[in-house]
Amino acid sequence: MGSDKVKNLSRLSFLKNTGIVAAGLTFLPDMLSAELKDSLLGRQMTGDGILDYQIIIPAQANAIEKEAALALQKYLSKLSVKTVPVSEEGKSVVKNGIYLGETEYAKAGQINFTQLPEAGFIRKVEGNNIIIAGGAKRGLLFGVFDLLEGLGFRKYSPEIATSPKAKTFHPPRAEKLVEPKIKYRTTSYSQMADQEYSDWHKLSSRDDWGLFVHTFNTLVPQQEYAKTHPEYYSLIDGVRRPGTQLCLSNPEVLRLLVASLKNKIKEKPTASYWSVSQDDNDRYCQCAGCKALNEKYGNVPSGSIIYFVNQVAREIPDKIISTLAYWYSRKAPKNIEIEPNVNIMLCNIESSRQAPVYVTDPAFSQDLKDWGALSKDIIIWDYNIQFTNYISPFPNLHTLKPNIKFYTDNRVNALFMQANNEAAAEMALLRSYLISKLMWDPDADDKAIINEFLNGYFEAAAPFIRQYIESMQESLVKSGMVLSIFGDPIHAKNTYLSAAMMQQYKQLFDKAENAVASTPELLKRVKTARLPLMYAEIQIGRTEINTERSMFRKDSNERVLPKPEFKNLVNNFADGCTLNKVKLVRERSGTPEHYRTSYMRVFNNMEGISTAISFRKKIIPVSKANPKSKALESLTDGIFASYESWQEADQNWVYCTAEHMGFILDLGEVMPVNSVNMDFLNPQAQPDWHLFALPKHVIYSLSSDGKEYSEDITISNPHNPNPLENPGIIKISYLPFLAELTADTRARYIKVHAESLLKTPSWHIRSGQPLSIYTDQIVVK
Repeated sequence: MGSDKVKNLSRLSFLKNTGIVAAGLTFLPDMLSAELKDSLLGRQMTGDGILDYQIIIPAQANAIEKEAALALQKYLSKLSVKTVPVSEEGKSVVKNGIYLGETEYAKAGQINFTQLPEAGFIRKVEGNNIIIAGGAKRGLLFGVFDLLEGLGFRKYSPEIATSPKAKTFHPPRAEKLVEPKIKYRTTSYSQMADQEYSDWHKLSSRDDWGLFVHTFNTLVPQQEYAKTHPEYYSLIDGVRRPGTQLCLSNPEVLRLLVASLKNKIKEKPTASYWSVSQDDNDRYCQCAGCKALNEKYGNVPSGSIIYFVNQVAREIPDKIISTLAYWYSRKAPKNIEIEPNVNIMLCNIESSRQAPVYVTDPAFSQDLKDWGALSKDIIIWDYNIQFTNYISPFPNLHTLKPNIKFYTDNRVNALFMQANNEAAAEMALLRSYLISKLMWDPDADDKAIINEFLNGYFEAAAPFIRQYIESMQESLVKSGMVLSIFGDPIHAKNTYLSAAMMQQYKQLFDKAENAVASTPELLKRVKTARLPLMYAEIQIGRTEINTERSMFRKDSNERVLPKPEFKNLVNNFADGCTLNKVKLVRERSGTPEHYRTSYMRVFNNMEGISTAISFRKKIIPVSKANPKSKALESLTDGIFASYESWQEADQNWVYCTAEHMGFILDLGEVMPVNSVNMDFLNPQAQPDWHLFALPKHVIYSLSSDGKEYSEDITISNPHNPNPLENPGIIKISYLPFLAELTADTRARYIKVHAESLLKTPSWHIRSGQPLSIYTDQIVVK
């Protein structure tokens, strides 16, 4: 429109009619007048005809204001036969507008932008006009998406958003000012990587963080200083141990860390939070200086940490220096004040999850109060993940609201709800939806949120999915079982994953699939939700023989064989994970294809073992297996072990701890021997933390009479077990120790010696502790 038309307007009329030029938009259910509804639906009005609406942004709109306008336009256009234009204020005349951000119209409406809460927003209605203004940290976007949700829009995943079915509008008449109780709200579900999805669910930005947790080694890297300055690192049992923690009483460590941190701040100057925090192990320094600090400040390891971090904070007063109260440092220190720019990230990794943390871990409640007496800036790191089994049933939904309410009731205003980042993890979309809404409004009805998601996302299958969730939760609570974030479905095989309960769950999923069988997209969602149940069935199945749910059966000759249906189950599970772009089935290691090949090794070897001359032959132990292991005598029973579950090894592995493995195989009579092989398990993630490793070598020697043996045949392990020097060691799942023999070799007895490291080496985080070696069968052909 020409500017001469605007000149004849009063200032107020000008502000009311300032408008926008761009493309399409439309409107919303519970918030708008019937007049607006008519305009957006393109219906003919009396008098002037169609009443036009525009989305109006400031003349010098910032990036968030432009983003908010485009998002509102995109979703409102789903309700209208015509789009609502977006324009800068003052570029056109409009009859009605939705004013976003710092418009002159909003300022005339007495919106004080300097007083808006950072993550909050305000919405006002003046006649048919709507004003939405937000705080500095994406509050405007939160206000736009709140409006859309009020109209009936829902966003269940980055790809799936639904529009309201009803096309009726009820205008808001009261001003709405929202300031969330939890100022910092974030979770780690993979969906949150999508910016619009994250903003829709009103999550805080991780851009506020320059460094995020476990940063000691990042700031004073052992790769750079371990050899020349071991004194920078923890003294444990009289030896400096690089790769553990820092020596916090060493002034040179403070100088180096501060300099390193300042350099990193230069790379990301706008970030507010900088973590100076312990690495992910419990090997803190025990030198005289660090011990003295801990004794001085409450006789707890957090004493030296807060002393050290306070000094860092004083050196960098314009940034928030965050540190962890985690694991060995969870208990608060005493006799020390915390600098005002120090943030405490308090973690409850020890808390079990079958009930709220204040029930399962009263000590954490006390720790929260003690830290609260020292600091007003506390972030809770809460755990909603089973680290060892991402794709596994984990029935803790009923604890989420009580936990979040407990934190806010104790004046916590920042929360990180850790989750795994696999989109197909157990009810991941539901969990991210529920957690996000509860962090925004801790008083919200969690059951209503769950039902809303299930009905919107699963549609006709929702009643069966809901029954699945509720029946598993009831079974857990009734059993009294402890639900650990480091647990395994095998632990629940007699409780919420018992044979009877598993059968009930499978029937419910059958009904759910049937309910949406004619809708491919909905069927895919149900099948994805079923993956954790399939995973549990596989993991539990390998622990049993000749039961209805076992992976293995016995044939007429008492030979143990895999059931064909389990081959299909493993393949279907791996295919389902791949279809859903699952990267890992557990923390740090284990792709779906890795999972598949692990079980295919079991199935193929067990089906072919009867051709081995060692099958079911006598084992004469020389060493002793660990008391918790299968006996050495089982090394010829024909049952192979899965290598995918290295964190809690398959029960069919045989292992010796703190001693070499030795035994004699008696073939029963002298016969030709072409080859001898044993596969040994390797830790596939964190070899410098887990307490097992490959043997140094395996020695085979052969005899016809059991008295005189041939010259040793030594099969060496070519791999350096130190991941710092040999990062590729984590790619080895197991290592065959295969001896190929000459064609004329004959023997009855085969003596075996597997040379263990016995104790964890000096480079190991837990150096000096007993070490195990694992194998499952000896195969002689």
